Amino acid sequence: MSFKLLVRFNIKADQVASFVEIMQGAKDQISKAQGCGGVEVLLSADNPGKVVLSEIWDTKEHHDQYAEKMRESGSFDKMAAFLVGPPESEFFIIK
Repeated sequence: MSFKLLVRFNIKADQVASFVEIMQGAKDQISKAQGCGGVEVLLSADNPGKVVLSEIWDTKEHHDQYAEKMRESGSFDKMAAFLVGPPESEFFIIK
């Protein structure tokens, strides 16, 4: 069973282009992580300040291991400067 993780970010209006550029770089790094089956950066067609990171993982544990490495590296803290509020995330089972 695979999982899709959707992480929704609300970005400060003047920071969207910079944030998307960072997410494009992160996409390449995330996709190389053990258990990751792919990553997409999605931009809302209706709300230019909304960005969604869509990730496919073999297991939730694979994601959790990767996320822990990112927290330890300080990557999540750097991202906070771009955000209006905390990101929202949700796992979905892929059928």
